[in-house]
Amino acid sequence: MMDSTEFILLAGFLGSGKTSLLVDWLGLPDAANTAVIVNEAGEIDVDGAIVAEGGTLPMAMLANGCVCCSMTSDLVFTVRALIEERARAGHPPFARIVLECSGLSRPGPILRSLLPLAPLGLTVRVVSTCDASQAVQHAAYFEEVSAQLAAAGTIVLTKLDLSSAEAAAALAASINPLATCVVETDRTTRARSAFRPAAVSGAMPEIAGSTAHPRVAVLRATFTDAASWEDRLDWMEDLAAFCGDRLLRVKGFVRPPGSTVPLLVQAVGSLFAPPLPMPGSPDLPEGLVVITRDLGAAALRGGMPSPLVRIAAMRESPLTCAPVAAT
Repeated sequence: MMDSTEFILLAGFLGSGKTSLLVDWLGLPDAANTAVIVNEAGEIDVDGAIVAEGGTLPMAMLANGCVCCSMTSDLVFTVRALIEERARAGHPPFARIVLECSGLSRPGPILRSLLPLAPLGLTVRVVSTCDASQAVQHAAYFEEVSAQLAAAGTIVLTKLDLSSAEAAAALAASINPLATCVVETDRTTRARSAFRPAAVSGAMPEIAGSTAHPRVAVLRATFTDAASWEDRLDWMEDLAAFCGDRLLRVKGFVRPPGSTVPLLVQAVGSLFAPPLPMPGSPDLPEGLVVITRDLGAAALRGGMPSPLVRIAAMRESPLTCAPVAAT
């Protein structure tokens, strides 16, 4: 069992500074016991060559193109090979394995492909870079940008020497108010902040009334007192099935009826992590923040009618409110 090993998916749109951030991190003592997997969309693995210049760390290349689109079994094989080789060498488990994705990758399908690795006990999280100089323009044309930002536990603003952080920070907050946003010009401090595990917070985010991304809605779901534990689980399963690719992120707390211990629930895309007990925080309020694309509160209530669940818009654009057929 490898409870201490993190799997960090490093995402971000083309040219947003993923490789530079990773190289800065790997140059720090904090990065000891890190393995790296680099996935390039092109046939020439430029990013892998750049990362390899940083030292002799364990590294694997995936040269099959965008890992979220094809040959995802190669990723499972590569992760297993890195872990098994480490064990054969008699070394302790890696502290972390970092997958640097192609700029065209969407985190959700990649994380779903890792399900065969569940017995290894990897802790999975997403770090996404956000180019302060171009993110707003890119987000208007490329759905990959919103998918990468919405999946992240940590969003790192880059290219701050070319632009102020204000517009990009507003974009990141509008797409994913659940993420920790790193705004730091010092490269060493930025790298440390990016790869430092984010603390679990019981506070629900403050959501502004408008959005910088008209296709993204931030909703809140709460369960009535009549909802059983099975009702809660069934609703979350139905949510993933109904929304499909339109479900970007879920995070919040549910409380089994009669229990004093709330459970942390998280999902990237339609992939839910096992609920995590929070015994030290008995007063956490129950509720789920649901981030969707092209799907508003009215459409979700219409597609998943239930007297046991209340769905409210914390923030949504009028463009997201029209009913959408289930996928």
